Amino acid sequence: MGRAVQRFVLFVVVGLCPSFLYAQGSITGIVKDNTGAVLPGVTVEASSPALIEKVRAAVTDGTGQYRIIDLRPGTYTVTFALTGFGSVKREGIELTGSFTATINADLQVGSIAETVTVSGAAPMVDVQSTRTERVLNSDVIAALPTGRTPMSLATLIPGVVGYLGAQDVGGTDSLGAISGQLTIHGGSNNETRVMTDGFYTGGNMAGLQYGNNQPNVGSTEEVAVDVAGNTAERAEGGILINFVPKAGGNRYSGSLFVSGTGSGLSGSNLTQRVTDLGFQTDVKVKSTYDINPAFGGPLKQDKLWFFASTRFFGYENYTGMLGNKNAGIKDVWTYVPEPGNPLFNQAYSRDGNLRLT
Repeated sequence: MGRAVQRFVLFVVVGLCPSFLYAQGSITGIVKDNTGAVLPGVTVEASSPALIEKVRAAVTDGTGQYRIIDLRPGTYTVTFALTGFGSVKREGIELTGSFTATINADLQVGSIAETVTVSGAAPMVDVQSTRTERVLNSDVIAALPTGRTPMSLATLIPGVVGYLGAQDVGGTDSLGAISGQLTIHGGSNNETRVMTDGFYTGGNMAGLQYGNNQPNVGSTEEVAVDVAGNTAERAEGGILINFVPKAGGNRYSGSLFVSGTGSGLSGSNLTQRVTDLGFQTDVKVKSTYDINPAFGGPLKQDKLWFFASTRFFGYENYTGMLGNKNAGIKDVWTYVPEPGNPLFNQAYSRDGNLRLT
């Protein structure tokens, strides 16, 4: 009973507090006055439609520094305010993955009713972390002709190399090679990890490397792929793929992704040389499909959001062999090819999820 309680507590902690396992975006910086002296006690607010509470705030410390953490992907506006000084507002701050945006401010002595708005500033560089991260948002994933799975998406990153069938070629492995492995920069291919919102989805027998779970892309806001410079949060140095889920919002929205093909759109490579090697039929796609509807919105404005999605996808591939006419006949052990009965393998995934914020 005690162990069951421990497991339940662990599930609740990991499920409700995934940011402990994987950092999300943050905003940090230093606030000074017009003489260059640091300003403690400045109220810094980060606002965005991506936040259900709309605004998160922090106060600068004795060195004028502040930090607002655990911010979801989206566009933010940062406002600086202190009694006796004019306010400063910085707009259009894009946060993706675990990016840390450094936003500094200089406050001028003046009326608190005065606000200086800064927009269209130069692109920011994350100078707070050594992590090398590539982020694919939902629009990019929907537009690309790829298998939309952890392995097939990660191999889009330059330098990433797939092992054990992690490459999806023409839909022949649209399931994304459940047991696939990835490497980059000559690193170990045994240290690939997959997460959903900071929670490892790999199996224990594989050292959390991979598992049967396939993240639902329809309910994914973005996919962050860490390829180098991992932090001390991780025990290994390989590629980390994190699926950041959608949270819903104050307006209803949805999407429907449908793709597929059949053998009629697949060419033949059954030459005489291939036949002489023992192949009896084409080795090609029989069918592949991906049906992925998603929908979300408010259950109560600014209080409770939801996002739900289902996904049905898979493939059938011809193996190049014919069935056996003698299959199932008692005491007959010989193989006789059966024309018109090409053998094929099959793999599929079924998924449904609901997220409440």
